[in-house]
Amino acid sequence: MSKWFVVFALLGFAVLGFSASVSITVNTAAEIVTLPQTSFGLNAAAWDWHLLDPVIPGLMKNLNVKVLRFPGGSFSDIYDWETNSVVPGQDFPYVDPQNTFDNFMKLVNEIGAQALITVNYGTNFAGTGGGEPSEAAKWVKYANIDHNYDVKYWEIGNEVYGNGSYGANWETDLHSTKGPQAYAENFIAFAKAMKAVDPDIKIGAVLTCPYNWPWGQTPDWNKVVLQTAGNYIDFVVIHWYAQNPGNESDSELLASTNQIPDMLARLRQEIRDYAGPNADRIRIFVTETNSVSYNPGKQTTSLVNALFLVNDYMNWLTGGVDNVDWWTLHNNALTGNNNSDKLYGNTNYGDYGILSNNNNFGKSDVEPPNNTPFPTYFGYEMLKYLAKPGDMVVGSISNQSLVDVYAVKHTNGDLAVMIVNTDPVNSYDVDLNILGFKPSDEAIEYVYGMGDGVGGAMKSIESKTIQLSSSVNVAPYSINVIIMKPQHVLKVLGPQVIQNTTISGTKLTPGQIERIETNFTVKAGNISNGVIEMEIYNSSGRMVGQKTISNVSIGTNESYKVNWDWTVPNAPDIYTVKSFLFDHSMINLFSSSEAAQFTVAIPPAPSFSITGNVKPTELGAGGNIMISVTVTNTSDLGYLNNGIIDVEIHNAANQKVWQQFDQNVNLSPSQSITLTYELTLSEPGTYSLQVGIFSGGWGTNYAWNSDVAKIVVK
Repeated sequence: MSKWFVVFALLGFAVLGFSASVSITVNTAAEIVTLPQTSFGLNAAAWDWHLLDPVIPGLMKNLNVKVLRFPGGSFSDIYDWETNSVVPGQDFPYVDPQNTFDNFMKLVNEIGAQALITVNYGTNFAGTGGGEPSEAAKWVKYANIDHNYDVKYWEIGNEVYGNGSYGANWETDLHSTKGPQAYAENFIAFAKAMKAVDPDIKIGAVLTCPYNWPWGQTPDWNKVVLQTAGNYIDFVVIHWYAQNPGNESDSELLASTNQIPDMLARLRQEIRDYAGPNADRIRIFVTETNSVSYNPGKQTTSLVNALFLVNDYMNWLTGGVDNVDWWTLHNNALTGNNNSDKLYGNTNYGDYGILSNNNNFGKSDVEPPNNTPFPTYFGYEMLKYLAKPGDMVVGSISNQSLVDVYAVKHTNGDLAVMIVNTDPVNSYDVDLNILGFKPSDEAIEYVYGMGDGVGGAMKSIESKTIQLSSSVNVAPYSINVIIMKPQHVLKVLGPQVIQNTTISGTKLTPGQIERIETNFTVKAGNISNGVIEMEIYNSSGRMVGQKTISNVSIGTNESYKVNWDWTVPNAPDIYTVKSFLFDHSMINLFSSSEAAQFTVAIPPAPSFSITGNVKPTELGAGGNIMISVTVTNTSDLGYLNNGIIDVEIHNAANQKVWQQFDQNVNLSPSQSITLTYELTLSEPGTYSLQVGIFSGGWGTNYAWNSDVAKIVVK
């Protein structure tokens, strides 16, 4: 284990720390995105014993779930919807005979949601070959023509790239030909057959999530699918699980959502580059997401996963994604995975579900009673206080990396601000700086955080009235939503202001300086003690730069010039400069502009040197070994952004016997990082220390050194 992680873990479960100050800015004049009706989704499954329990409609209405995905992940590719059964020749432990498509649609309609259907791409209903377009078209006819269910969204297959195209084979696919070209051609056949029945439906194609395996492999799945089938695609589907099992880390999980803007920017670039004239019309759906890709451990049922959930949803949705579906409503308890005491929480099992499933697949007495909410349920519930479809996400930024913020204008005029404290030790006193909105003196605050319930969390969400005249205290590991009503403000007739912005370059590389110059000229009236707010946003709606100038006075026919030198980050994207001029109260907006736009180019792939040593190099079985590994970015322009350093010990047969990897690693050109680990080896033999550098999600291997050092165990 690396030393820095040990220190963090010890601190994370010690006595809670002090309260520091944090400044948060919310700019209600910076409108980012209106949330679509499909924003908040959830996965459901035909194999779920408790899908139709009487309490389920009420529990889901409470969350304001607007999309239910069916029939359930990889199971979709072996499912016969007509008979509600597994296709012949395929093995699956259970399908609930009550979970027919009709009963599923009754549930969808009862909770006021809409369905998202994954059609069977992998197998035909006879079990003799791949899925057939005619069978999918028959489902569309049954749903929308015969029964008027108005199912609008259909995706073709689930994680089809896992069908052996790149070696790994977890997704059933009986097509004789596999790979992205085969999928793209078959996708077109499915789309034509299904839209011949109902031309108003929307059909989604499976892509790989950028920087996550098998993205970056050859052949390029996304490129081939988009180039071949782009004219037929209404939305693309990606899945994102933030970690792989065995090395889960609370701190790294909570930092992982910082990768989402980079993933979205690259995905949008691929759509623009490869999808042809239809590119601008293609939407993005994230139809599965959770904290770990398989073998869930205790982290999935802890408070930490609830904090991850809200950050996960809001980063995708702020970035303009149309739909996010958490995996899942119910799953089942798994007791043999990572239940380390270095992870926060009090359970000894993992479960992807937001509700307990105490007897699914024959298991019993592991979890709380059926349909007991896990912390992720309450995390999802906190989202409903922040936002609902039709609301407007607005600009916000925090000056503390461990405190995340999201701000939303409700359709009724209220302003909601969610503050997520991902610090396990310290509370923070938050000063809210709100531009373009004057809140009433009192507000309602909803809080969910540490407690003695399941997963080390509170047993329910608490609410209280707070005064906005003082700072807002947010406890360690907590989600806080503050809902503010507007105070009536006399509209001020402002001066006539024009703006003009120039930038030093429209195409830059990471590390360059962008010189931004904005002139504010008053043509009529005057400004006394006004406030200029300059902001930079990435294409995912995240405010990444801010400059505020107070006490600005400009007379008639006079100008005020703002010079701003901003260092370009190592995040390829399209960035937008926004400029605002407020009165001295920062409530009345006199002038605003999306002043300029520039692109940060994708840099070349980074290169690395990998060195290390072990002490001692020879020892007896069971003795302690100290490992030190240093990784240096040796490239001139290439960056490691949210990357992975993988450290492994192999025996003489080159079999891996020990592994530790560190995620969310950022290395600029010439920058180095040194990691230290301690372990024991119990079997005599000669071992090698091997180290690899990967992109986030293991998509690309930048470097691998199979002979960093040798260890001899006698």
